[in-house]
Amino acid sequence: MKIAYFDLLSPYGFQVDGVGRIHSPILRDIAQKGYKEYQYALTILLMSPKEYIESISKATGMENFYEKMSQAERDGLNIFDMYIRSESNIKDIEKALSFFISGKVSFYEKRNVFLVNPMFSEKSISADGVINSKNWGDVCEVCLKSAYIEPPNRPSPTKKYKNEFTRKKFEEFYRKKAAYEEKKRSTQKANPDYELANIISSLATFHNSLNMANIWDLTVYQVHDTFARQRQKEYIDVSDHNYAVWGGKDHKMDMWFKHIS
Repeated sequence: MKIAYFDLLSPYGFQVDGVGRIHSPILRDIAQKGYKEYQYALTILLMSPKEYIESISKATGMENFYEKMSQAERDGLNIFDMYIRSESNIKDIEKALSFFISGKVSFYEKRNVFLVNPMFSEKSISADGVINSKNWGDVCEVCLKSAYIEPPNRPSPTKKYKNEFTRKKFEEFYRKKAAYEEKKRSTQKANPDYELANIISSLATFHNSLNMANIWDLTVYQVHDTFARQRQKEYIDVSDHNYAVWGGKDHKMDMWFKHIS
């Protein structure tokens, strides 16, 4: 799902059809609710059926039945449906979504869905949005992008192929790619230089206007984007200094507003 750069930067977020308004988490909210809660929220949004089953197997000592499932059975797994079988998981999802959605998110057991800002009356139920097994993947993708995290690639369920042979080849490719990304996430060590706390501390120290008093009003995406711009600024400052002293033909005056990909 493509999201405009402006919408990702906005503290008010953006409207997602059928779901409601989603925004990047605000640092002050993370500080109040707890950084570990935020990290766990990201884990919930990133987790695949395979990773979920493996985590349960490690925690309980039960056999990892995912390894014995056929590919057709694996493809039929839906992480949302697996989550909502547990009452504790439901509460965890409500907490996780509260970082990204303003207002109340409540599980409606009769329909196995999460309602965004529900309103109940004697004859009807209304809500700003609904989160279910069909749009859970899209919700996770949007939330992760709002948190400056590239979500795992998922094959489009509506994609059409020329023939059955092509479909099988593409599905096999997507499965192998997803397995590679899962393995990479599980073995990759986080670089402490790019952890959120270190980025906050660095910007509060070296930025011209941000400090420990006002930085908490920024969103996670704004902080990461500002950090990227600050790094670009340091490079430009060195380039400007070298040009002022030594001159040259390759100096570009418009580097400061180049888009950060």
